[in-house]
Amino acid sequence: MLEPLVRANLHRWQTAYDCLPGPAQTLVTSARGLILSRLRYASRTFETLRDLRQHESWSPQQIAAYQLAALQQTIDRACATVPFYFAYPQTQLRSFDDLRRLPVLDRETVRQNQERFISVNFPHRRLIRAGTTGTTGSNLRVAYTEEISQQNWAFHLRQWSWAGIVPRDPRVTLYGARVVSAERSRPPYWVHNVSERQWLLSIFHLSARTGPDYLQFLQQHAGQVLEGFPSVIGILADLALLHAKPIPMRVLFTSGESLYPETRRKIERAFQAPLFDTYGMTELCGLIQECEHGAMHLAPEYGFLEVLDDDDEPVRPDDEGHFVWTSFINSAMPLIRYRIGDRGRWLNNTVCACGRNFPVVVPTITRESDILRCPDGRLFSPRALNQLLKQTNALRFCQFVHEQPAKVTVRAVPGDGPAMEEMMCIRSSLQHLLGPSMEVAATLAAEPFAGPGGKIPLIINRIQYQMSDAHSRGQHGRAPRENPVDALDGAAR
Repeated sequence: MLEPLVRANLHRWQTAYDCLPGPAQTLVTSARGLILSRLRYASRTFETLRDLRQHESWSPQQIAAYQLAALQQTIDRACATVPFYFAYPQTQLRSFDDLRRLPVLDRETVRQNQERFISVNFPHRRLIRAGTTGTTGSNLRVAYTEEISQQNWAFHLRQWSWAGIVPRDPRVTLYGARVVSAERSRPPYWVHNVSERQWLLSIFHLSARTGPDYLQFLQQHAGQVLEGFPSVIGILADLALLHAKPIPMRVLFTSGESLYPETRRKIERAFQAPLFDTYGMTELCGLIQECEHGAMHLAPEYGFLEVLDDDDEPVRPDDEGHFVWTSFINSAMPLIRYRIGDRGRWLNNTVCACGRNFPVVVPTITRESDILRCPDGRLFSPRALNQLLKQTNALRFCQFVHEQPAKVTVRAVPGDGPAMEEMMCIRSSLQHLLGPSMEVAATLAAEPFAGPGGKIPLIINRIQYQMSDAHSRGQHGRAPRENPVDALDGAAR
């Protein structure tokens, strides 16, 4: 039960970690990686993986039977052990249509009742807590356990196997970890997790000026796995193509944001490798993974997916609708008929060349945002700014509006609690991150800005910069200041 203790204290150790010299940061990161490695690669994980690989030969009828039984088990267990569901009626599922007797949960209901969704079967000391801002910019705290984390990792290993990757194959990672000091203004902008043969690159130091350093690093590690947020890898792809320096990698894995066709094309062109995308969420409700033939497959053992219209009725075949999930693996905080805020559609009557009968799904609207491009050349993906929101609880929505070249506004929609105080804390953190060359304002609003189809972007960029313009102007200035949360969670992905 070491992982809950480590996760709970990561933000407290950030300042001390930042003061360490490079070799000591490598030692700490590798020690953290060793803890995660022992958790991820325990015998239980590989037992689950063996079962998952066998499920790839399931028929559609076997998939349906498994999901109906898993739904019944989830509902029965939740109604018996989770306070929020104590008032739910006893429900016997003879078909999937019977599930519609239960209400649909929206994200705000879950956010306002977070502790009541936690099963009484799990002592608090065993729970691992994680924050997610989802597509709305409002924070939700999620609970799970080490055993659930192992199950989740087994699903990632299954997708790795589709790409021919095995545990501890060398990889380069660009997620949200704070791996180097905020004040660093020269390379290295990365640290080595020796335990997993993994290099962790900072996403907070990317700019036109530092881009060549990142590209040189990737050239030194050509042929390895490259994984990260699509927007971040997309920035690196832009830089590689701008400098006419494609870098052949072995395999690309993206997750955490929408991967749009144009972004995919430039990433694959820049890094000359097949790309495997993943749709998932911190709530551990559902999982959609891309196979080696480019289809996005629902993982049927992970959760149950409904695609519903605005009236919570099933959409017609091939129509777009709201994703509504029921979780199977997260028994510590099970969510039943949870409308997460994303949209997509089924690809019915689709037989994938990979031979698996897992349903094929197209997520059409997930996290939607622009890139924040500072006049001094620094580039911030949505996931970089997303980290500022991890500790909030009183905001329904929060967006960053880049309305003038040197001005960004934090635009927050209040929920319950000290909304003004949290908004001003975000403003202060963003001001530290962007530095004195940018003005950061803040305002409360009644509703968020929404785009076509109801998309709610995290970053609204009203200033258009060309990469070449940023490169010609770009002076990096000081390194961006990192928000001190999850600092040592470098090997978390």
